[in-house]
Amino acid sequence: TNGGNSWTAVNLSGVNGPGLFINPFDYDDALNVMYCSYGVSSAPNNQILRWDDPQTGNASTIFTLSALTRTSASNPTAFIVSPYTADRVYIGSSRGVLVRMDNASTVSNNAQANANTTAIGSASFPVGTINCVQVGTNDNNLLAIFTNYGVSNVWSTTDGGTNWTACDGNLPDMPVRWAVFENGSNSKVVLATEAGVYTTDLLNGASTVWIPQPGFPTVRTDMLKLRAYDNVIAAATHGRG
Repeated sequence: TNGGNSWTAVNLSGVNGPGLFINPFDYDDALNVMYCSYGVSSAPNNQILRWDDPQTGNASTIFTLSALTRTSASNPTAFIVSPYTADRVYIGSSRGVLVRMDNASTVSNNAQANANTTAIGSASFPVGTINCVQVGTNDNNLLAIFTNYGVSNVWSTTDGGTNWTACDGNLPDMPVRWAVFENGSNSKVVLATEAGVYTTDLLNGASTVWIPQPGFPTVRTDMLKLRAYDNVIAAATHGRG
């Protein structure tokens, strides 16, 4: 809480270990709440952990989101807090389920939270892992990014999830791990893939043209982060530092 001059460990009350090896999360800085997976890789359980007082507290809430079931239970694998609608979180799962949760900070401990959720994914989504969800200039423009071989990995909607379009275009068959919209655009997108960074100036369904960035190494790239005020993008790789 002081810029790194000192650090304090936090043991969350009632938390006894679950969570994926690299555990997805997102932080609602307006309400000071953090959401993350409480899943177990070997036995998916539809569970979410909410850290209710980050920084210094250890209060947490664990709840089950049975809406993440698709034939069988899945684990939450992607979170993003809406930058436009208060107390709204988008959650993707390991079986290709995507939901919107409203009033997310009010769900009580051990509750079934489906009353707060709306399924916004597509029946055409693959039964795969949604590794990233992104929001464009409003809550109608969304991306759902899958991290699998042999499937369409890039999906977009312009109506909040009523209709989705696969936008892999000319991408090689490879996992895509992250995406960001270019600042202020709903059609220009940067992807983090198994083989480096790809970009497009126009999301256009199956006709989307993706261009590999020659200045970036051909290496698995796990995450992208846009700094909006000067349009700088940081890319984190798995390998090559």
